[in-house]
Amino acid sequence: MRGAYSLSRPRADGPVVLWGGALPSGSLKYLTFSRYLAALPPGSRGLVELSGGSSALALDVLGRERGLPTVALTDAAGEAYLRAHGFQGQVRHADSIAKLWEHALAYEREGWCWPRQLTNAAMVACVESWASALRAHVRERFPKVRRVVCGFGTGATLVGLTRVFSTGGFTVTGLQPAPGRPLPGWRTWAHQNLGPEDLFFAHHQRVPLDTAAPASDGFTALMDWARRQARPEEVLVIAHNAREQVPAYVAATSAQA
Repeated sequence: MRGAYSLSRPRADGPVVLWGGALPSGSLKYLTFSRYLAALPPGSRGLVELSGGSSALALDVLGRERGLPTVALTDAAGEAYLRAHGFQGQVRHADSIAKLWEHALAYEREGWCWPRQLTNAAMVACVESWASALRAHVRERFPKVRRVVCGFGTGATLVGLTRVFSTGGFTVTGLQPAPGRPLPGWRTWAHQNLGPEDLFFAHHQRVPLDTAAPASDGFTALMDWARRQARPEEVLVIAHNAREQVPAYVAATSAQA
């Protein structure tokens, strides 16, 4: 599991970053769904999920690794994003969440695996399975780190990280988009809240959420938040689908070689 983590401190006095984009599907969802699919019922016909982003991309890669087709249930914008990022499965559209849900139920009845990521509390345990190894890795390489921040999506990553890191003396914060400034893959709790069946519902009163300053993308928002803290070098940024960038001077040197 250690080899799954791409960790670095881009600036000597800045936060440490977990680069989820280095994983095969380009996000940390690959680790979460890998764990979930370890218990995939034999005979499953394929994988289906309501997603126009990282979850569908992860299931697509994991499905191909297992010889299973993947269906993403999303809108036209979601399909455009998925195709631009290499999604090879089938996409189905509907004009409401309720209809997308109906499509997913139909696939499930036909023997497809539907993780139900918005409501399935098992997703939290899947995050815990890789977060515990991450915590040990962070302690070994970056012992100054005491805080963790990640964007708020379904809530599974945030809750799983909180359960693992808080028992080790770390503080974990979830970051929501600024009002009127949506960020791909992020949600606000007020918008997402599905009531008692929502995955995050049982945790929202004790897992701290903060609001990001307006930013062009989630990674920028996370880094801005971390750098505003009193001790940014003590912060671990969970960059769900960001890839580490080679500094300009390194790229120039390589080009000249």
